Amino acid sequence: MINIRSAPPSATLDTPIDHLGACHRRIEERLQTLERVGPHLLDRTAEALTALQAVFWFFDSSGATHTADEEESFFPRLAANLTPEEQQFLYELEREHAQADAIYDSLKTHVAQLTNPPTPAEVTRYNDLAAELCTLYRKHIKSEDARFPAIAARILTPADLDAISQEMKHRRNL
Repeated sequence: MINIRSAPPSATLDTPIDHLGACHRRIEERLQTLERVGPHLLDRTAEALTALQAVFWFFDSSGATHTADEEESFFPRLAANLTPEEQQFLYELEREHAQADAIYDSLKTHVAQLTNPPTPAEVTRYNDLAAELCTLYRKHIKSEDARFPAIAARILTPADLDAISQEMKHRRNL
């Protein structure tokens, strides 16, 4: 059984800070899938690739939207009111987003080029890329979960949160 921290029941687009945390839990679920797939690329190739396509679909849709929520809605509203140390924290979050995107693109490209069945070297490369992405994302999520909600709650006004909520809904065509 997978042990995943559950999001609060109020984690909806109407509560944007909580929603970010809930999305982190969904990302963590996909990271677990990336790790579980590696050993099955050789013996259950079709099933493994189907699982990977589902993970890629999530990252290309919900994952990309999550990053846009942070970088386009939250970060700009926070920037002017951060301490220098918090500004560095926000910079690190953005840098990690770019780094995760680059690793993810490499992983997705690698999977698209796998032979059928993959060679042991291809599986090793997959495992290396997946591990690199999972390590980065988990560090990023842990750091963000520990600090970001308190910073956002301190700085953002109810009007800011309502505007962010509306932008998030617009990104999702809701």
